[in-house]
Amino acid sequence: MVKAKLLLGTIFIGSTVFAQGPAPATAPAPGTPPAGGSVDLSVKQRPTLTPADMVNQSKDYFRGMGDVIKRIQTLQDQAKREKDIIRLNCVTDKLVQARVNVNIAEQSMATMQESIARNDEGEQTHEFTRLTIVNQKVTVLGAEAENCIGEDLSFVGATRVDVEVDPNIPQYDPTQPGSPFIDITRPPSASPID
Repeated sequence: MVKAKLLLGTIFIGSTVFAQGPAPATAPAPGTPPAGGSVDLSVKQRPTLTPADMVNQSKDYFRGMGDVIKRIQTLQDQAKREKDIIRLNCVTDKLVQARVNVNIAEQSMATMQESIARNDEGEQTHEFTRLTIVNQKVTVLGAEAENCIGEDLSFVGATRVDVEVDPNIPQYDPTQPGSPFIDITRPPSASPID
């Protein structure tokens, strides 16, 4: 029985493969070099910013990251004054992460300036991209630090519910019919002896 199932499975899979037909001859298999033997390793996209523009944009990033760190420090001081340990831990964690990212950005800035001096376009673009990503991470950390405030932003007061009942609604519940009338009078004695 097992051999029959195996045979049927093999026939089914084989017929599916042959029904598809041969693969197109124009597409080379992945990982194989082109027929000419040479491989094109050139970069297709060139940076749109000049090195001076990259430096200026990086300085703007640093100003923005500095503002975010100052805001997180303000939130940290506020949490310390209010003695809110949960909020303090959350904000401190975001501040530490933001400072680490700023250190990475400083290293990238130094490397980018060195690559500009060497006229290494690939490394300039790489380090500028790295700076852009780090700037985005610091911005996200700033937003997360604001969210560490927690419930304070969403609490607007005690909940109050006002109910208006339409007078056209019947007073009885039609889904709960009343109990049927049950006669509770005692029947007469069945025997003369009580």
